[in-house]
Amino acid sequence: MKTIMITKNEADQRLDRFLLKYFNNTTRTNVYKLIRKKMFKVNGVRVKEDYFLREDDQLDIFLQDETIEGLMKEIVPVKPDQIGLDIVFENDDILIVNKPKGMLTHPDKDEYKNTLATIVQYYLADLCTKTFKPAPVHRLDKNTSGLILFAKTYESLKLYNALMRARKIGKYYLTVVEGALKGPGEVKGYLIKDEIKNKVKILKSNQDESKFCHTKYSVLKQYKGYTLVEIELLTGRSHQIRASMASIGHPIVGDVKYGGKKIQTITSQLLHGYKLIIDGKAYQTQSEEIEAFIQKLK
Repeated sequence: MKTIMITKNEADQRLDRFLLKYFNNTTRTNVYKLIRKKMFKVNGVRVKEDYFLREDDQLDIFLQDETIEGLMKEIVPVKPDQIGLDIVFENDDILIVNKPKGMLTHPDKDEYKNTLATIVQYYLADLCTKTFKPAPVHRLDKNTSGLILFAKTYESLKLYNALMRARKIGKYYLTVVEGALKGPGEVKGYLIKDEIKNKVKILKSNQDESKFCHTKYSVLKQYKGYTLVEIELLTGRSHQIRASMASIGHPIVGDVKYGGKKIQTITSQLLHGYKLIIDGKAYQTQSEEIEAFIQKLK
């Protein structure tokens, strides 16, 4: 038998979901089989899989120690090739990091080790448990640089995910677009993605599998043939800003996929998530790449 005391990092999870993380060396089917066989009690009472764990609950597991060991495998932290982080802010609950261009936010099928999430989890290894790892509240495309908010505890992850869904976290971007853009303005529509081409388009009306998107923009400064723009992202869809600006005839500089011209010194879109407003406080960072491009225009 084994006893687990539920902390803040495990609270408010369904029993089955907690066990699926805790027993990381078995199948979902086997976990549900153990639940049906009543191998678990919470505070001395048999509970069902949909029971939500609470802080200070006592979870008793009625299995032999060797059986429990067989259901679990040791978690070995992945050591990324790049260790350093550009940290903008950190406290006990959150970490705000400036993601460099060319780095994935999350691991995917092709890259696991050298992603921002993996680097952050290595940095915060002491906070990683069998059932929780510090996680990003939102993401940026690989070739978009800028600020990303990470939650350091399960409690803060729930809180800031809810704030993000309620649009109570401000997300602002800097970009340079082609042409003389007049502003302020906004783009509303329904975004649909071509998974094969990894490209989206914005429709005027809702269609099957399309998602509503809303982007606001304001002009900061105009140069000959280009405009420096601040963008407020009101929904967080894949490639939303890139497709939005292209849809009004002003593609982002360097964004060939969405109609931008090829520029020898620019290899991908000039787009930077430069500001987050969280709990009424603004966190900002600048883009050296955008600054360098603007200097050449002056």
